Amino acid sequence: MLKSVEKVNHIFTSFLNLVYVNLLWFLFTLLGLVVFGIGPSTYALVSICRQWIRGNSVPVFHTYWKYYKECFRETVMISWIYMMSGFVLVVDLLHITNWYMRVALFMISFIYLISLIFIFPIMAHYNWKGIFFKIKMSFLFGFSCLQYSLVLILVSSVLYWFITKFFPGILTFLGISFLCYLITWTANQVFTRMEMQNAKDVENKIFYQIEKGNKDEKTNGIKVSQC
Repeated sequence: MLKSVEKVNHIFTSFLNLVYVNLLWFLFTLLGLVVFGIGPSTYALVSICRQWIRGNSVPVFHTYWKYYKECFRETVMISWIYMMSGFVLVVDLLHITNWYMRVALFMISFIYLISLIFIFPIMAHYNWKGIFFKIKMSFLFGFSCLQYSLVLILVSSVLYWFITKFFPGILTFLGISFLCYLITWTANQVFTRMEMQNAKDVENKIFYQIEKGNKDEKTNGIKVSQC
């Protein structure tokens, strides 16, 4: 009984935290006059979601403000790059009628969407340097585990269609934070999988070097016949 009460309490607390950070996202985006605030706000929201997913309990406002300031200039630049790219793609899709050009634009838009999904989780998870390096890695991560990206896009689309159709008021309280939570959770699964694969590759490489060293020691000073 006590465990059930704790579980319900945890669910309600998580819900209220998502509502709270959704409100903070809007406030801090407006604080930055949108064009200067949307990047840092999204980075801060994704960073907090990452802490929750990894089981860390953090003071929400203080942590949000810390992340908001942490990479302010870089997140602003990245948000401008994606906003301008998205604007160009939308304008082209609305005005270009040539069918094969439209097909090419849809493919580019899909690549753009995959990169957009992973760019802020990558910034929150890795301490890499360079804006364009991070953008390049967002493409690589997104397509290296494409099944995760496709499932995320499908699930998010269905959920938000359902909410918009039947419970549109929920979007006011959870529209951004819930989507960022889904994205961050998916990205965390991808990062964990990639890191485990890298660790396995390193382990295999070390094992190979040890085996090679043992063979070299056994044949040291001995002429090996060539067939």
